[in-house]
Order: sequence, then structure tokens, then C-alpha cells
Amino acid sequence: MEGLGKTFPGPKGGRPVQALREVSFTVAAGEYVCLLGRSGCGKSTLLAIVAGLLAPDEGRCYCGDERITGPDRHRMLMFQEPALFPWLNVLDNVLFGLSFVDNLTPGEKRNRAEHFLELVGLADCLNFRIHELSGGMKQRVALARALAPDPDILLMDEPFSALDAMTREQLYEDLQKIWQQTHKTVLMVTHNVREAVCLGTRVLALERPGRIVADHAVTLPYPRGMNDVALAETAAHISGFLRQSEENGGQA
Repeated sequence: MEGLGKTFPGPKGGRPVQALREVSFTVAAGEYVCLLGRSGCGKSTLLAIVAGLLAPDEGRCYCGDERITGPDRHRMLMFQEPALFPWLNVLDNVLFGLSFVDNLTPGEKRNRAEHFLELVGLADCLNFRIHELSGGMKQRVALARALAPDPDILLMDEPFSALDAMTREQLYEDLQKIWQQTHKTVLMVTHNVREAVCLGTRVLALERPGRIVADHAVTLPYPRGMNDVALAETAAHISGFLRQSEENGGQA
């Protein structure tokens, strides 16, 4: 990301809203980077630009040496809601994610879909209908669907915010294992400091109007639990930094 800026028209002709301002950073292959900040600080806008769903008004965004000008299967996006097709079963929802992969036979696509459903713990649920699944199971299907096309980057927009605490903590544990097995590059949006520290190798903190105010490396060993003392201390440090930054007008 090089000097990204994005401004939206104000509601009902009001003042324009600056979502991003001069955002620049690099994500290395295999990193798990969490974009952390309050609502309205530009996190989801930034993720949409990386996904190719939005174009920046200023600056450029690259994946490797290729400038991002639109969506493609090399950058898969998971939303807050699972966005599954209710008329398809679990297996067919994941197979849909492979419909744009041309170099696989139907049998290879099925094998890959089954592999990733096993990876997310749903090997016994291939023929379940979507309405038969819990919220956590639906997000597991969405994760399998995003991983199946073998993207270079997995983009996640607060994928656990609608789940209960116990389900989230189980998914944190499972996602750490999946990330270590697949070595995917992950860019995830969250407003939960502990979640960011639990999952990420780096935490980028954003504040209004859409600018990065801190870049924290998280060096805690995996696996990480939400109630680990070292994790809580790291999260408290980042939270304190953000409070100080806010009190000082973004100059911590």
C-alpha cells in the first residue's frame, strides 16, 4: 500500500467523509496482520481496496509486482456474515468457490473441497443444509470456501464479531492451526485488541481519519489462548497506547 487515500460523499450532500489518508505499509508473505481500530477508522475500506472491490482516490495498492485494479481469486474475502447460498449444501458451497479455478478437473475440485472442509472440522457435514448449521459452523464453511481456491492472501472482515464468546475462542484455536498449516498471508480487520494479539504476527492500529498510528509486532509463541497472561499484558499495552494516542490527538 502506497499513500492510499479514500473519501466518500457526505450523507445528503453534507461534508465529505475521509475514510483513509496517506496509508502506506507492506505485508510480507506468510504474515498474519490485524488491522485494529474503532468503528469508522477506515479498516473495512482499506480491506475492500486490497480485495479490489474499491478503488482508492489516491495512492496505489500492489499484490507482489501487480497493481490491484479489481477482484480476483488470488485475494479471497471473508465477511462478517458467512454469505453462504442457502439452496446449496455445505460441500456445494465450497465447490462454488472453486468454480472460477480452471485448471482442476471436477474430481480434483471435489477432493480439494473435502480436504478444506476436513481442515475446518466439517468432514462429517458435507451434505448438511445451511439452515442446519450453527453460526460457528457457517463461518467454518465460509473459511473453507475462501481457502479452497488457494489464494495468495486471505482477507477477513471481522469474521467472528457475530459469534458468542465460546465459539469465537474455539475458532481462534482452530484458525491458528490452519494458518500454521497453510502458511497463508492474512489481513484481518478487528476492533477487539485481544483477538488481534491472539491471532496476529503484527497489529496495525488505525485512527480517524483513516491513518495508521502504530505498527506492533506480536512475538508471542503459538498456540495462544485468550486468557494467557502474556497475551493479556500485550493487549493492555496496545490498548494503553491507543488511549494515549487518542488523548493526544493521534500523537502518542
